[in-house]
Amino acid sequence: MKRLLGAAAVVAAVAAGAWAYLQYAPARSQGTSPLVRSNDDLRWLDRLYSRNPGEVEAATREVAKRGAAAVPAIQSALRDPQSEAERLKGALKACTILGKTAAPAIPEVAFVLTEPGLTAEAAIALSNMGPDAFEPLRDGLRNDDPMVRRESLRSIGKLTERAPLAPGPVVTVLIQSLRDADDGVRTVAATYLGILHAAPEQSVPALVTALSDTNAEVRRESATALGSFGPAAVPAIPVLRKVSLDKNEDVAREAGRAIVKLQQK
Repeated sequence: MKRLLGAAAVVAAVAAGAWAYLQYAPARSQGTSPLVRSNDDLRWLDRLYSRNPGEVEAATREVAKRGAAAVPAIQSALRDPQSEAERLKGALKACTILGKTAAPAIPEVAFVLTEPGLTAEAAIALSNMGPDAFEPLRDGLRNDDPMVRRESLRSIGKLTERAPLAPGPVVTVLIQSLRDADDGVRTVAATYLGILHAAPEQSVPALVTALSDTNAEVRRESATALGSFGPAAVPAIPVLRKVSLDKNEDVAREAGRAIVKLQQK
């Protein structure tokens, strides 16, 4: 499997203006990373994605047993340009298992966030790795690939509770993402505004605007989200009444449900 560019290419990219890329890209080398003695030291990572449930269970126990001592091996796997997809996914799964204990590997995980085939796994891992994962995930929202933006945003929403994070910066990011060009990103933004139901003075007006989105899923999730805000979203009822006549049955139904919730005492 061909991996990402080496350190020289990264420097060249930085010279071209990829500042955020350099910020989270760990040093990479050709060949096996010096952090481990041999490939044998990393076989337990491969087994995390084995087809044999027994091997997966044993590897999971091995990760938990090693704890912080597993982090150097995880970093080695993620830094090694020769690592195969199975090993990389195993390293990311190990980060998910270890959670905040794996925080030292955040730069390595962030580095592969934009690599095709690894985005979802890397985003999930980051959502479990503590508050320092917020910045690389927020940088993912500037990526040209809508999947990277979508999974980064979803993980920011999860990170809010798992880290935990103060809701203010997260709400700001979610509201900004309601204007993303990708339907999926906007849908995730509306969904997590409803899950957090924080900062109603900012969130409610943004969701009311999203009720007129061209995409039905965004309208539906915006209506659902408004129903979670309670009295703070009562001013949205007139708009929700109009949306309850939406041609899309799912959107109309969710708008009606939101109205019922907001009218309950």
